[in-house]
Amino acid sequence: MFIEEKALRESLIGEHIRIEPMVESHIEGLYEIAKHESIWKHLSKDIHSIEDMKALVGEALGNKAAGREFPFVIFSTDTNQIIGSTRFLDISQANRNLEIGWTWYTPSVWGTQANNECKYLLLKYCFETLKTIRVQLKTDHLNVRSQKAIERIGGVREGVLRNHVVRKDGTFRHSVYFSIIENEWPLVKSRLEHLLTLVKDPTQYEKP
Repeated sequence: MFIEEKALRESLIGEHIRIEPMVESHIEGLYEIAKHESIWKHLSKDIHSIEDMKALVGEALGNKAAGREFPFVIFSTDTNQIIGSTRFLDISQANRNLEIGWTWYTPSVWGTQANNECKYLLLKYCFETLKTIRVQLKTDHLNVRSQKAIERIGGVREGVLRNHVVRKDGTFRHSVYFSIIENEWPLVKSRLEHLLTLVKDPTQYEKP
């Protein structure tokens, strides 16, 4: 996988968070912070047991081995505790693009700078190390907060895929797609650096 070829062997470290490649030893720590039902409202799976988390991590690592995904675990730099997870999805080396998604955090960091800094570190890595030309993000059409958060950092709304996903409850999800392309990165970078100087603001949390 070209991500590994680009030497992602060390953590991506910011002021508030540290991002590490996911490994099996993270399962217990992830499960301990994943017990809040609200985390999974807009995600395709629910976590009710350690076995559920083992299956989730196993699937992510299997997709990594197949070159389809690259999953991460997010730590607080203050406590050295796991606070969430995110992934690179739909990775295309030939087309130099990927998606950032499957992002979730424990509620104790909602409204903090965790998500802004996570996006900053990942996007910087994408555009400045991997030399991607496009990074996409998508969200449920009902997740208005997530849409506003993506737009806030400079994501460009591209459109909606109607009836894109069948949700866990059998209803149909329309997926709202956004992207950032290489010539937009300098402005997005500046916006994120500005956001990271602001005080705690709950409106800046992006639910996946």
